[in-house]
Amino acid sequence: MQSLLAPSVLCALAPLAAGAPASPSSGAVWSGDIDLGGPVRVRYAPPVPEGEQPVVLEEVVIPEGEVKRFLIYGTYRPALEWRRIQALIEDEIRLRSAAGSDVSHLTVSNEAFEAHYDKKIAEFIEKYPMLEVETEISRAYRSLDWYRRELRQEMLFDAVFVPEDQAQWPDLTFEALRQEAGEILIDDFRKSFERRTTYLAEQRAEWQAKVDAGEEAGDEPVLQPEDSMYRSILRQIVRDNLYKVVDTQTALTGLSEELIATMDFDWDGEPELTVTTEQAWNDLAGIVSQQDIDDARQFLALIEATRQRLEYEGKLLSAEEVATELEAITSKFQSGMFDLGQIAIGGHQFPSVEAYGEYFGLHESYRRSIDESTQVPLGAQLPDPLREHLHRANHVMGLAKVDAEVLLVSAFDFENYEWIEDGWNKARAKAERLMAEVRRNQEAYEKSQSGEAVEGEDAPLDPVTFWQLLIDDHCDFWDPPPPQHGRQSTVGYKQKGRFGERTRNDLRSLMSESAYHLFLRGALVTDRIFFDQPVGEVDGPRKGSFGYYVTKVLRRSAPSRPLNTNDRRHVDLLRDDYARVSFVAYAHEALADSALGGE
Repeated sequence: MQSLLAPSVLCALAPLAAGAPASPSSGAVWSGDIDLGGPVRVRYAPPVPEGEQPVVLEEVVIPEGEVKRFLIYGTYRPALEWRRIQALIEDEIRLRSAAGSDVSHLTVSNEAFEAHYDKKIAEFIEKYPMLEVETEISRAYRSLDWYRRELRQEMLFDAVFVPEDQAQWPDLTFEALRQEAGEILIDDFRKSFERRTTYLAEQRAEWQAKVDAGEEAGDEPVLQPEDSMYRSILRQIVRDNLYKVVDTQTALTGLSEELIATMDFDWDGEPELTVTTEQAWNDLAGIVSQQDIDDARQFLALIEATRQRLEYEGKLLSAEEVATELEAITSKFQSGMFDLGQIAIGGHQFPSVEAYGEYFGLHESYRRSIDESTQVPLGAQLPDPLREHLHRANHVMGLAKVDAEVLLVSAFDFENYEWIEDGWNKARAKAERLMAEVRRNQEAYEKSQSGEAVEGEDAPLDPVTFWQLLIDDHCDFWDPPPPQHGRQSTVGYKQKGRFGERTRNDLRSLMSESAYHLFLRGALVTDRIFFDQPVGEVDGPRKGSFGYYVTKVLRRSAPSRPLNTNDRRHVDLLRDDYARVSFVAYAHEALADSALGGE
């Protein structure tokens, strides 16, 4: 999940890194009533040869609670993480109090919070005066209330675990930073504190001299805060290591549907924190989008249909086998800053580790089922499936590029960060109309070039000019305005859909698509552009993340680093990529062969 706000804007409201990043469709309330759709009913009906009796499998009912859990673990996870972090903070305060330490200073007064909040808002307004503050906060934090709650918690977390003076740090903080980087981070923070306190002493001496002389001195100098980005990194390291010393259960570890998470601080089997699904769901009141609910139902149905197909075909791994494989992967990560979540959420952009866990078990079952058929003995030719897949894999991993221009007719109001009422239908109708105009102009232009008179119409434009004007007038990609001061980053900016030369993964990111979206939808607009669309032709409309897309490929370049099929490492990469891509088709075939229903 990525935020709709450009990275340069997000830096002005940097959050406590406490959960999954926002998905492209998160945070904005759907204009209308939220409908969970009732339980999702899935029955896989395998195709049978003509004349044979169909196989009737048992229907599986996925309750609404699983839809709620999918959303809580994913797009709206900050609500759950707030509860978990708050429990860690309160447990640390309780332990210190029980040990006889003074904890009276481990609070955030309303006055201190409001002053800090006002400062954050003032800095943002100064940097981005053209943006509406509450809209941008909602873009990054789902709602103003969530932002205020997380900001207050961030202040308390710092007071408890990362105060300015290292003499007040708990042992847990030192241990976490040492595990990550030895003494480097600890020394850097100490030296920074010493520099800032020395500077403060100098400033206060100058200030006091002016006061004593009766001169205008202004406010008394205060200690300058640590760099916010650096402190955020330290905060995340400490938080992630705190999670490791607590026994946490979620759906990934088999927690029952009515519960979302438990935390056992002393590992005695009795959790000190229990969060029910309904408690967490109530935190989401007023901010859930219908689009996210629809995606959740699609994902759950797809997972269940695939599971049923694998089980029917005798390919489904046991829960124990999947757990063993997951453990083997997670054990490779020694760093608190890099773990399974970086693969699931950061790399593949699944909404949560829990969702990735559901996918992983099925993908691993499928991968093992095709392992023998994709083996490549030393010196042997590639088997047919790999040979047919090589072109695609070469263009992705070999860093081929495409120069494409994309006209988005959006179902989403980016500037105001909300879904447009009946936006999908409106976007489709408009995109189809624009595509019809492209065809009419092309036909009229070809007639005029052949000498035929074009009656009853204005003179057609040459197709290149017509297309450029169409993008200028109708493309709905939105980029936030640049800051009034400071450095500007245009990373992720859409530039009216004129993307320039891009690798497949770069283009996929600009199109707000990911490996998760490929699994969810079965196809990407990105891949149509990158692999299949003829150069020079306008194509579409095709439904994507935010609306309907009309596209044009200007040119393509060949892979600069093609795979070497005589290199065992390259062959293994090819096999892995084939397994990922073919699994998507396998899963969507299962869904197509299933009877679906709700209530």
